[in-house]
Amino acid sequence: MAVRGVGLLLLLMLGLAVYDLGRSVSSLEEGSALVRPEPPVPRVLLIDESGRIDGIHQINDARGLLSVINLAELSLSDVARTKIHQIDEYPDGISVEFQIVGNVVEDISVGWMPAAMRIALAIPLVVERMTQADWDDLPGVGPALARRIIQNRQKNGEFRSFWALKRVKGIGQHRLERWQQFFLSR
Repeated sequence: MAVRGVGLLLLLMLGLAVYDLGRSVSSLEEGSALVRPEPPVPRVLLIDESGRIDGIHQINDARGLLSVINLAELSLSDVARTKIHQIDEYPDGISVEFQIVGNVVEDISVGWMPAAMRIALAIPLVVERMTQADWDDLPGVGPALARRIIQNRQKNGEFRSFWALKRVKGIGQHRLERWQQFFLSR
């Protein structure tokens, strides 16, 4: 458990350092060190095949992702180029995985960062995107409660809001108030 906490702390520190550096570079690219994007620019976590974090980048649109690829001096296959242009948006918490052969990005997979990473990077969680492993990563949730949440969702349908989690046995007002800081509330 202590190793997990140290790992999350190191991940948080890495994320904040890269995020801060990315904001500085982004501001300089826009012509002024005082320019700040509104709304906040989504952060994308890049993870290599072994699960090692390869970098955290701010992405505005497909051109931003292409810029990251160009900075790494990689070229794109036709498949990868097509997939990049099919991605409509880059919301906070999205992860992009590159399959690289030599210096060519052969394919791209898009998914979501695990909840532990999103929490460490202060990216709000979304109830509908939570897996059983994500629930287990939430403070105060163990495997049994995580399983009950997933079973409840399978039996009764999606939770229409964060507060609808009350319908799960073992989740009350007090617990939801403690978790609220981690979620987008609707």
